Amino acid sequence: MEQQSQQQQRQYANVLTRFGAILIDSLLLLPFYIPILLTGGLEEGGEPSNVALIFFFLSIIGALVFGIWNTIVRMGKTGQSLGRKFLSIAVLTFDGQPIGIGGAFLRETIGRWISGLVCYIGYLNALWDKDNQMWHDKMANCYVYYVEENFS
Repeated sequence: MEQQSQQQQRQYANVLTRFGAILIDSLLLLPFYIPILLTGGLEEGGEPSNVALIFFFLSIIGALVFGIWNTIVRMGKTGQSLGRKFLSIAVLTFDGQPIGIGGAFLRETIGRWISGLVCYIGYLNALWDKDNQMWHDKMANCYVYYVEENFS
């Protein structure tokens, strides 16, 4: 019974706040994309120089590593990516625990792909779902709640 009362005390994050967190997480990748765009200007004789190729591949690897760390490892362990932390929301299980790295991987890869597969209907599901869950939340058996500022 105590677990159910804790569930009722938590407030589900609304769709706009959730999309704001996704936007912030996307903007955090911008420093990795700028070198990719700039390497086009480092061409010698119509072909990319070795320096341009090195910048290009290092930027892609950096974006992948940072993205995986932020949205799978960090969120799996703490419930919050950096964007979610900034907006004071967290992805948690029913009992208020982080979903783990495996749950975050399922949610952020397969789940998000399925949510967006048909006209993003899986994302829009939160507009009429009683728990504000999107399909990828349901797949990972998690909820997105507002949390205290110093949660993680």
